[in-house]
Amino acid sequence: MNRVFTMILRVWMVLLLALLVVQFGLAGFGVGYGGALDDGFEGHFRLGNLLLYLYAAAILLALAARVGARITWLTALGAFMIAFQHLLAILNVPATLWGQSLFLVHALNGLALIFLTYRIGRLVRARRPQPVPAA
Repeated sequence: MNRVFTMILRVWMVLLLALLVVQFGLAGFGVGYGGALDDGFEGHFRLGNLLLYLYAAAILLALAARVGARITWLTALGAFMIAFQHLLAILNVPATLWGQSLFLVHALNGLALIFLTYRIGRLVRARRPQPVPAA
């Protein structure tokens, strides 16, 4: 396990967690703005794109940190879930039962992403190597 990359991964997961909470808030702002898929959701769309790249980078950090297969696979699952969010947004048809159902899955997947990111951060923290005491 690489101590430096493990520490970077831990901070990275905290950053991702904070951005996911902001992302959830931006979705609420878009709904409160009128619910139309235009100006109100612009920040939500942009941050969603950024999160996809940041989660992909987290996979590379998990591999570099050598934190184990479980954390690495969970990080890959997070990146997949964000890609799935994009797919749900693309397949959406506003003002239909299909579209509203996809919005529900989109919101629940977003909540699951928040919990997954928190859990990954906790697992990384638990696996963080302890400093060797001076003799």
